[in-house]
Amino acid sequence: MSPTRAYVGGTVMDDPSRPVSGIAVVNLNGPHVTLVGRTAPAAVNTTYLAARPGGDVVYAAAYDPAETLSAWRVAGDELEPLGSVPAGGGRACHLAVHPSAPFVLAAGYRDGTVAVHPVDAAGAPAAASHVIAHTGSGPDPGRQAAAHVHMVTIDPVRGDVLAVDLGTDTIHRYRLDEGSGRLAELDRIALPPGTGPRHLVVLGDRAYVAGELASTLTVVDLAASPPRVVTTVPTGDTGGPARCYPSAIRASLDGRFCYVANRGPNTLDTFDVSSGAPVRRASTGIGGDYPWDLVVAGRHLYAVNQRSGDLTTFALDPSTGVPERVGASVAVPSPACILAV
Repeated sequence: MSPTRAYVGGTVMDDPSRPVSGIAVVNLNGPHVTLVGRTAPAAVNTTYLAARPGGDVVYAAAYDPAETLSAWRVAGDELEPLGSVPAGGGRACHLAVHPSAPFVLAAGYRDGTVAVHPVDAAGAPAAASHVIAHTGSGPDPGRQAAAHVHMVTIDPVRGDVLAVDLGTDTIHRYRLDEGSGRLAELDRIALPPGTGPRHLVVLGDRAYVAGELASTLTVVDLAASPPRVVTTVPTGDTGGPARCYPSAIRASLDGRFCYVANRGPNTLDTFDVSSGAPVRRASTGIGGDYPWDLVVAGRHLYAVNQRSGDLTTFALDPSTGVPERVGASVAVPSPACILAV
């Protein structure tokens, strides 16, 4: 079985003393992870990576210094630049490639924006065709004084654009006009105040939302009219000495389990969602410090840990879904995102 190619982006955020080196290219082969090289040196402070269908073009969002959306053509073990543009709204922290239309969507954390960028046949991005700025606030004065869009994704079932706003405890649903590249808002889904929603994953009619500020996993029924919150359960060790800040959430390939990375306690929570309602089955040490992102490839899960600067690997039990640490850590400077193609 051939290995899965993956890309790891690193970010220093607002700490220039931290090491970062472009985008790392790695091969994922079960418990064995091989660093192929580091490429795209211009893609510094990479906050998120996405690929268009087929995996021939990789998109990178970068915080500083230029706050860009860049495109890179995959050429063997290298990434060749296709072009970059200012990210609509600035300081993009998440990207989504539309599965059937030539657009990349960017979530702007600082200004609470959702931007739509057309791309040409080669995959190079153009200036935004539409930028929507959210308004509002939440109860946390430090993190929710204004809107902060932390994720944008495409609902794989209904085709809607979902924008997750940490600052306002809201999920905005949009419909993308594939002709004009403009968004029309469908509705807004209110989450419990103080949730601070960061990322979500859609499984069928339900969205599972990781709440960064409340350390929760919230289930939303997307098929209800209007959509509604079904239940909320805790994630992470909220009684431990370190405050818990959930980051990434991923689903197993069969959709039976969700995995939540918890910064602070540095754990990986396994939730059985086969009944629709999440039941926590295990909390596993992540093997590093401050897990920022996860990816599932086959029967393995891979975590990147920002402060310890490494990638850790877990085998997923096919029956229980529970991860078990395998293999050795692989050093990657200040990783913030991992993309498997």
